[in-house]
Amino acid sequence: MSVNDLRVMRAVLATIWLVTAALSFGLYPIEGSLLLVSGLGLPREWAVLVVYAGAALDLVMGVLTLAWPVRMLWLFQGAVIVTYSLLATALVPEYWLHPFGPLLKNLAVLALLWLLYRHEGTRNAA
Repeated sequence: MSVNDLRVMRAVLATIWLVTAALSFGLYPIEGSLLLVSGLGLPREWAVLVVYAGAALDLVMGVLTLAWPVRMLWLFQGAVIVTYSLLATALVPEYWLHPFGPLLKNLAVLALLWLLYRHEGTRNAA
């Protein structure tokens, strides 16, 4: 895999994280995001905090993807995606059946992370 291939993969991954953060911070109506976490049974104030904490984590993941592309980051991001997917599966399992595949797409992102993990060294500043 070429250095340019790795750059493209990191740019795509960073875009996913950063756009998701922007959507969760308010580009997508907060009520829609709160519906996703409503199954947690939290008071509204806590549910809003959970949505914004998730958005902050997404923002950090996007920035780190561009600034600190190391194998440990790919493992951590994989763990975050698996955790998000398990929570969403518990709260809104019908998302697996949604025609736009909001959870199914996580499998492609996990494959991307696996490729980055396999083909980048422990530190690649390319």
